[in-house]
Amino acid sequence: FRLNNGYLKQNQQLRAALERETAILAARNCTPLDAAELRMILARLDAAEQESDRGELDKQLHQKIAQMADNPMLYSVLTAADQLTESIISGTRNYIMQKKQSAREVDEQHQRLVEAIIAGETVAAQSCMSEHMETIEKYMEEMQREKDEKLKN
Repeated sequence: FRLNNGYLKQNQQLRAALERETAILAARNCTPLDAAELRMILARLDAAEQESDRGELDKQLHQKIAQMADNPMLYSVLTAADQLTESIISGTRNYIMQKKQSAREVDEQHQRLVEAIIAGETVAAQSCMSEHMETIEKYMEEMQREKDEKLKN
């Protein structure tokens, strides 16, 4: 991505497409052990107080879902974009915290996503991931607008 001068929005669009597919595949492949691991990550995310810890757990949740998809190509591309993805996750979570004093919206989306995956509901998993990715993109666009306005002034 760096070599091709990929932009953050383009990376997010690619990530969204891949994440939707990983959610579908994860719902098809979810084992009881996977379900327990997903719930553990969510519990740790809920209990974490430092936003840096929460960002890392957010990343772990998405990595676990990608692993569960059991598709090395999807996982490899998401891993290749990991550094930019980490920037998106931490930057967006920080922005949400500044604006809303809570990342509850994102946390609730994670909860619904995990429950759909555990239940094996592929359509719901895809829908939940789409909603989550749209939320991230919305906040990214808002962050960019604010940044552009500051540069104008």
